[in-house]
Amino acid sequence: MPEVVNTTFLLSTLDEEADAQLETMVAIEDVSMVFNMASQQLNSLKEYAIAIARHELRFKEFRALDGISFDIKRGDVYGIMGTNGSGKSTLLKIIAGVLEPTEGRCVINGSIAPLIELGAGFDLELTARENIYLNGALLGYSKEYIDAHFDEIVEFAEVEQFLDMPMKNYSSGMIARVAFAVATVVVPDILIVDEVLAVGDFMFQQKCERKIESLIKDHQVTVLIVSHSTGQVERLCNKVVWIEKGHLRAIGDAETVCTLYRMLGGHTGSNEAEELVYSVMQLPDVEDVDEAVNAIAGDDRYGSAVKLFERSRFADPGAFAGTLVLAPGSQSSLCMLGNHVAKRLDAPLLLVKENGVPDIVARALDKRPVKKIVLVGGRRHLSEALEAKLHKLFEGAAIERIDGDSPHDVALAAWGTLGSSGTTAVLTWDGCTGDILSLLPCTLERDAALFYLRDSGVIDEALREALESGRFDTLLAVGGQISLPDAVLATLPNSLAVERLCGDNPTHANRLINDWIDQRIDRSGSEIVVLSAVDESDALALGTYLRGRSCRVLFEDADDLDSIAQAVTVVRESGEDCPLTVVGGEALFEEADKMLLAKSRRKAG
Repeated sequence: MPEVVNTTFLLSTLDEEADAQLETMVAIEDVSMVFNMASQQLNSLKEYAIAIARHELRFKEFRALDGISFDIKRGDVYGIMGTNGSGKSTLLKIIAGVLEPTEGRCVINGSIAPLIELGAGFDLELTARENIYLNGALLGYSKEYIDAHFDEIVEFAEVEQFLDMPMKNYSSGMIARVAFAVATVVVPDILIVDEVLAVGDFMFQQKCERKIESLIKDHQVTVLIVSHSTGQVERLCNKVVWIEKGHLRAIGDAETVCTLYRMLGGHTGSNEAEELVYSVMQLPDVEDVDEAVNAIAGDDRYGSAVKLFERSRFADPGAFAGTLVLAPGSQSSLCMLGNHVAKRLDAPLLLVKENGVPDIVARALDKRPVKKIVLVGGRRHLSEALEAKLHKLFEGAAIERIDGDSPHDVALAAWGTLGSSGTTAVLTWDGCTGDILSLLPCTLERDAALFYLRDSGVIDEALREALESGRFDTLLAVGGQISLPDAVLATLPNSLAVERLCGDNPTHANRLINDWIDQRIDRSGSEIVVLSAVDESDALALGTYLRGRSCRVLFEDADDLDSIAQAVTVVRESGEDCPLTVVGGEALFEEADKMLLAKSRRKAG
């Protein structure tokens, strides 16, 4: 996937007319910073001198900042955001006077209290007491001033018991406490904070935030904060500047710029994909995103399987005939097989652990008339101890096992025991989960049989016998040349139509599979089910939810602009009335991700 190199300016929401009335504290005028990086390793001063004499000393320029310009007004609380290596700390060091810009200039109006690097200005061999005076002197405080405010500093830092301990024995959080306390004991005109608030315990972080808020409200101190936490920046800052690879990308109010950064900052993908995503972001917000986008997620994969079960047709007691399929949640390939077994038995699929039934699964099945339990996997996957616990939970229920040591063996056992009513077989490799999930709407409808290779590139005798049984007329080969070489597929009988489904990456494969399904099934008005391409664990029992629904499975990688753009395009083409569901929690689909999907259903303009 190509890396995003688009560093063009996106927008400014600054009120320039109102800002013009305010005093400028920091004027950053066309600032660039270039570092010279040696293109060869020189291990001694002699080698360095020889290289200079021979005119062989070569440097490669690294432009950390490129033409940055903006003004910071009195009372502004500016958040500075950007991915690692984008030049945020370099900019703060220029403002603090630590670095001189290569080009441009930075004009400061007032005193500065910099908190740029933890431990800067401390001698870790000295005690905290000694370092308070040393650091205060470096910040321009007199000994008399430190004497007068010493107790205040110690009380704020909460290090009374450790004052005479060398600071080399302090944790990074304790060092941060002392540094912050010394820097803020005086009311500066400008306070610079570089990731310091990310260190230390939660209570002290809150204490620092309250101190900053006091400096802002009571003394109109101008504050610059570098942080990777958009939530913290939105809480503390009224303005935000986003720098990407040394270029200014956006500047303005905190909410707008933070939303932009969350959706676009540091993402891979093409410039065209970024333009599409950005254009959708400009559309008006959907009033109730939770109503527009149905979200299904549990605390873990077992809880998510229960949520899918509760939203499926099996939630109706009349639809549950008493048969239950259980698969090991730690084995994604067996879960994919479990979806097909459950379809064959007209039963729901839930996930269990190797040696036990998660509480949430037990609660979901409480008082349900479970008469038969089918375990998908051998005893190495679902132990005899699990069977014993199931007998206790569901007295009188018959327990059957589709046995085998590997997904290959279990799939053949499922075929031998249950067969299939369809004429389609799916052949793939152990671990190919995303593509099988993409295919589920089609393979469940066709009651296809799922098979796994034992070894890459080899169709063993038992698998060949199943494929050549005469029950199938179509084979979907889900895998590339390494797992399923053309030469091996060519050995199958001509009566078996082989279609290969293989993409360059998960996003491409998902699109190919959906295009293939669209040619065979009318899915107009179908529900779109969005899964995370980063973590498929919430969707391992997706088949239970899909059954009885017309659905399209769409994968989205929230860090990949091409993947997001593909999801946006599919949702947009599906129309405003298309039901939209995401399967995955806040860690995979943030509110901004769901809002983007909801906006995608609207027509531009």
